[in-house]
Amino acid sequence: MVLSRGEVPQKAKKFFFLAQKEIIRIMTGSRPKTSWKPLFQSLEILTVHSQYILSLMKFLLQNQEVFTSNSEGVNMFYRKASPPSNVKSSGQSILLLHGKSFTSETWQKLGTMHLMAGIGHVVIAVDLPGYGETVDSYHGDRSKFILSIMQSELLSENHPVLISPSMSGEYSVKFVVEHSDLLSGYIPVAPVATNSVSQEILKNLKVPTLIVYGENDSTPMAKQAPHNLRIMPNSQEVPLKNAGHAAYLDQPDEFHTLLYNVMELLHQ
Repeated sequence: MVLSRGEVPQKAKKFFFLAQKEIIRIMTGSRPKTSWKPLFQSLEILTVHSQYILSLMKFLLQNQEVFTSNSEGVNMFYRKASPPSNVKSSGQSILLLHGKSFTSETWQKLGTMHLMAGIGHVVIAVDLPGYGETVDSYHGDRSKFILSIMQSELLSENHPVLISPSMSGEYSVKFVVEHSDLLSGYIPVAPVATNSVSQEILKNLKVPTLIVYGENDSTPMAKQAPHNLRIMPNSQEVPLKNAGHAAYLDQPDEFHTLLYNVMELLHQ
């Protein structure tokens, strides 16, 4: 689909209205906001919607910003994407971490930052200590490191959704245990470190959690993370077909569809 710049705002506005109407009809009704079970009934419908959003991506993103910020004594590199002027802000934000072989640039190249900003969310993707452009190492409490990001000027929006693949579980798992009240949602993608938290603690964490992993993931985390995290009372588990450990790279459309659904549900 080829769209001129003049066509985009009207088509995008119509799409977002129809998508939101369909989401409300299918997923909310009289159910409480924290009910995630209906979420995945709508995926077949919203896959088409997601592809349409992706076709609009390059028209909807304002210039990406690149910064450094001091977090727990570390000069941390990060990328920020904000909604363009013709898209109403959702008031929601997303914090993207990364796996061992990746950086914040991964989310830029994948289109995740563009897509979510185009929908109306503020998106922050960081280079964790020792990775990418963040050359400083960090040997302190990694939960405190994430907390310092949450409390900085980077996330002026309250209660972001935290997306944490693989290695970044070393930062996110403990943070979720200690500060789940600061999040509106948690999306772990086969993260490490889930064995470090007892089931007794996890079963009391009520933050909405989407547990994602690739069906073809041969790493131990593909089994450990879902097994450990599914006890969380407000969690839902989604295996992505024909996807390995970096499931979001193998199946970006499906991953973006999930993310789009989750953000819309949390916005209700």
